[in-house]
Amino acid sequence: MAPRHFESTLVEQPAIALFRAGTQTIKTTDTAFGAGPGSIVKADAFLVILESTRNASFMAKRFPSLVLVACLALFTGCLEFEQQTLTYRYDAKTDTLRIFQSYQGIFGADAKDGLSQDELAQLDSVLTGQRTFFFANWIFEYNRDQLRETLDKLKQSDAQQELKMEPAALGRAESLLKLLLDHVRVENGPFYLDPQGKLCGVQRVTIKQCTKIMAAANPVIRDYLKVEAAKDDTSAENRSLYLKSAERLREYIQIEGNQLRLHWPVLRQDYEKSFGPNAEDAKQIEQFKRCGGKIGFANDELTMIAGEPTNKTTTITLPVSGKPYVPNALEAVKKRATIQRQFDAEAAAREFVTLTSDEEKRPKR
Repeated sequence: MAPRHFESTLVEQPAIALFRAGTQTIKTTDTAFGAGPGSIVKADAFLVILESTRNASFMAKRFPSLVLVACLALFTGCLEFEQQTLTYRYDAKTDTLRIFQSYQGIFGADAKDGLSQDELAQLDSVLTGQRTFFFANWIFEYNRDQLRETLDKLKQSDAQQELKMEPAALGRAESLLKLLLDHVRVENGPFYLDPQGKLCGVQRVTIKQCTKIMAAANPVIRDYLKVEAAKDDTSAENRSLYLKSAERLREYIQIEGNQLRLHWPVLRQDYEKSFGPNAEDAKQIEQFKRCGGKIGFANDELTMIAGEPTNKTTTITLPVSGKPYVPNALEAVKKRATIQRQFDAEAAAREFVTLTSDEEKRPKR
């Protein structure tokens, strides 16, 4: 998805980019998941860390937002949802993280009477592939097809030269992508109508070998910081910050019980701009905190925490779209899937995340 609000009309994709692999220029037409109307976005094919598509001014300095490694798929028009509920549980015995995604009030942002071609393409990519969104990419997106494409690029003979990666860093990136492809599964649940008749949908995400993935991700993040520090357009302040952080061998992504933690080097002024009282996403940040989340700054580092170690499950609900819901996605979804009249998403979430066996099970709901 394209990043959400840009400050200039010509900007580089503010992805937490590790390495580049090709560029295209697209004129955006909405502010749903994308840039402001009429903005020109130069979008690189990136291997990214937890692709966030919000807080563009801060993202331009490359800030990642939670737990995995994903690849960006760019659309000019995108499906939106009024709010999203994420419920997760980490099973230490099987080293499995299960996440239940509930999207409430799904609609298209481009037109009132139906979905645009780009929105239809996005819908099809979700239904036919393993693709899931975390709070409209306020946190990140997992796109299995894009991961495969990126892995194929890394295997090409000229990858080291094209992506400016050292052989060891290239090997670490390949290993991480393979782990993600082998151990992350996204399953589509049913579409349904809520009591107000609004279109909703759910997905089930299973991440096995969770600690192994995190152990592979942390060195890749350190490689990324070194690459960023070496760029000519990186400020002296950020260069020093990134190198100091990488040299500390920081564990940027951590899990303890049911608590997920992200640490990231950031300058105080950038933290205040993106997470302070006047932040663009102040509404989402405040709701994240009401759900038990914590966001703080200390020692030139952002810390973002979800859940508590002793929680049996953790649930976070955030508002997503600022646009009013319109029922323009119903017909397109009806042609592709069944829409249930009634569905208990809360009960289905509890059932899925509390599975105790590592065996492949399909929830009843």
